[in-house]
Amino acid sequence: MYVGKEFTLKILWHYARKNLLKTLLVSIIAVVLYKIAGWQWVGISFVPVASVGTAVAFYVGFKNNQAYDRLWEARKLWGQITNTGRAFTAAFISIVPDKQLQREFVYRHIAWVNILRLQLRRTVPWATTKLDLHRTFISEEHELLAFEEGLRQIFEKNGVMEYYEMANSRINTANHTLKKQIHELGRLKKNGLIDEYEHSDFVRHMNTLFDCQGGCERIKNTPLFRQYSIFSRVFVSLFVFLLPFGMLKEMDKIADWGVWLTIPFSLLISWVFYSMEQIGEYSENPFDNSVNDIPMNSICRNIEIELKEFVGDTDYPPKINPIDDILM
Repeated sequence: MYVGKEFTLKILWHYARKNLLKTLLVSIIAVVLYKIAGWQWVGISFVPVASVGTAVAFYVGFKNNQAYDRLWEARKLWGQITNTGRAFTAAFISIVPDKQLQREFVYRHIAWVNILRLQLRRTVPWATTKLDLHRTFISEEHELLAFEEGLRQIFEKNGVMEYYEMANSRINTANHTLKKQIHELGRLKKNGLIDEYEHSDFVRHMNTLFDCQGGCERIKNTPLFRQYSIFSRVFVSLFVFLLPFGMLKEMDKIADWGVWLTIPFSLLISWVFYSMEQIGEYSENPFDNSVNDIPMNSICRNIEIELKEFVGDTDYPPKINPIDDILM
């Protein structure tokens, strides 16, 4: 997640450079054909071009609203994961006095949030564009480990490597981690360490975590409907292509040299439309480890620090700070 107060010229150029170069080429061709080659007929009326631009703006705006809803819902789900983990841990510590059991439950929960993070960061084919600009901007030091390697490190860090092979063979490792928590709660109930009401409350917390995981997986595995995503790019590209040809006659009315103003104004208008389209495109999958996605690394680290403090551990890692104004 980008946390800077403003976007730098470097970031703006990174996202806009290819689009601007394409627009620059089309604009120069249009002006040369109109002014130098004398092909006056290539200058079309600006009225139909403006009509197309208005329609495209509405269409792209609708797409961006849907993409923002996905992004904001993802952030709310991770907020609920954080709050549920706090409530569950505080209640468990107050009811179960055994320090070893407390640490086991806390560390399993920490493992679960990190496993879920790795699962959500897996790349799916529809989640990135061919340009992949939102991921390539991040340097290699910011990239996550491969899922299998990250999973191994989680189990190794928590001293339960005997479960690694079994968990790694599962289709959904996070599911089985929560299942283990519920299984242990049932065992505590049978042993009389918690009563049936306490057991019911703990299981309710686990069900909330299942719901949050399912919500994240729904966003991850369901793309923004392709008719909105694909046609949005097509319509923006069509409008940007027609734009310089629609501006030729209007700019030519200013002065003899006015037609050359078609180039800078085409670049400006196309940058606005391309930027609007890219905002929706890169907000569609909020778990894709990009500049503007959910900072799951930071959230998981904060959860780990807080819960370890709950059980009295002091060997927790430091908080994750933004690097180049990017919080991962």
